[in-house]
Formats: sequence, structure tokens, C-alpha cells
Amino acid sequence: MKRSKLALGKAIESGDTDLVYTVVLHLKNELNRGSFFMTLQNQPVALSLYRQFCRHQERETLKDLYNQDDNHQELGNLHVQGGYCQQRIEGRVAALQNALDEFYKAKNDFAAKATEEQIKLLRLQRHLQEELDKPYLDLSLHDTVHTLILDGHHKRAEQLYRDFKIPDKRYWWLKINALATRGDWEEVEKFSKSKKSPIGYLPFVEVAVKHHNRYEAKKYAPRVPPEQRVKAFVLVGDLEQAAEAAIERKNEAEMSLVLARCSAGTDSAVAEKLNRARAQLLKK
Repeated sequence: MKRSKLALGKAIESGDTDLVYTVVLHLKNELNRGSFFMTLQNQPVALSLYRQFCRHQERETLKDLYNQDDNHQELGNLHVQGGYCQQRIEGRVAALQNALDEFYKAKNDFAAKATEEQIKLLRLQRHLQEELDKPYLDLSLHDTVHTLILDGHHKRAEQLYRDFKIPDKRYWWLKINALATRGDWEEVEKFSKSKKSPIGYLPFVEVAVKHHNRYEAKKYAPRVPPEQRVKAFVLVGDLEQAAEAAIERKNEAEMSLVLARCSAGTDSAVAEKLNRARAQLLKK
């Protein structure tokens, strides 16, 4: 045994990774499990290489190594990785529950909270899948809510928003995009009036324009705050209102923005008004 340990030391000194692997695997066959692990503990380079080997070839042995070191963080990571190799949802949830226990032992509150949320999401997705007969498993929280809204399940989407404490701004962006994709402009307008928008009303304009619906976009342009109003009116193609907003704010950059959109034939009156306002502004 002493000769084998000496050979390990020499292999490490040589810097030859293949040689180290050869000696480590020889020691694994020569020593009992406890002695083998103890030998590796005294040789960090060999231990690191053996962990890499186990990560690809012997995950259960890797688990034993982490158990011996009380490395709860890595044990938790292993359980998470193992969970997503499970085909059945019950096996995946059980693995994540084991990971949760390890993360708590590692005092990693962030990882524990994220794992807890994932377990809750998986259970909910299974319920949705069974009830609505549509695949929900393995969707992100964002995509789960988006899909629910697309399919018209607004109350269920609201429930996830509350249960998972989705930030207001994120949820409003998500919802108006999903409703616009669905073409449910009546629901978009209803949502815009449900309470004061935490993202303002320019996103409503932008989303409607993105979906080639300027008629709906024009409804929200007047609700945009003054500092964004020029952009909103330009987006909906109302250059006259955009010019009025820029002149009212006495903002030369905004006036130039609107002028750049004016065409000589159809927008000459708007251009003339802007040029007069710019001239007066420059005199001051």
C-alpha cells in the first residue's frame, strides 16, 4: 500500500493527468473504501481529478465523497441534477426535496428558496396539465403564465402572479404581450384601466404597434406622460400631435425627431409649424 501511495505522489509531481488517473483507479481497487477516501483526502489534486471522473462515471461515489466532507452544497447540486434525469414527476420532486434539505444544511437560503419554488411550480404544472390537458411541465414560470393568458385562463394566471410573488412590472409586461399575441385588444384595454400601470402606458403603445395595430395604440398615446408623449405619437403616426407635444415642451431634440419623420408633400404644415417654433426657441 505504501508503494501505491508513493506512486500517487510521484504521478502528481509529474503533472501527467492520465498517470494520476491510472494510479488513483489502481488504489481504488487495492484499498478498502474508507482507506481509499482517506488517501485522497491527503492529496487534493488526486481528489479533484477523481471527483471529475465520478461526475461522469460514478455519481453515487461522488455523493459518498461529498457526504464524507459534509459538503451539503454540492450534495444539493447533485440532487438537482439527478432530479432532472428523472422521467416521472414524482421522482423529480423527491430529488428536489432532497436537494432542498441539503441547501438548508448548507445555509444557502437563496438556493433553498429557489428549489422550494421549483417544487411548488412542478406540482402546479402537473395539476394544470391534468386539468387542462395541455403540456405545462418544464415550462419556466414566465412561460407558464404566458401560456395560461394565451389560452384565456386569466384567473389561473392571476393566481400564479400572487402565489409566486411575480413583480408587478414583470407581470404587466408579460400580460400585455400575451394578450396582444392573442389579439384580445378588449382585454388589453380592460387591463390598462384595472389600476394605475406600474410600467406606464408607452409599453401599451409599443406592443400594439409591434402587432401592427395602430388603432389600438392610439388609445394609449394620450395617457403617456409628457416626457414620452412625442415618442408615443410618432409611433402611432400622428405627427401633428407629436409636433404639438414637442412644441409644448420646448424641446429642440424632440422637434427635430418629428421633423425627420415629416414628408414634404403631406406634412408641410406640421414641418412649417415646427420650424417656426425652433426658430423662436433659438432666438431666446
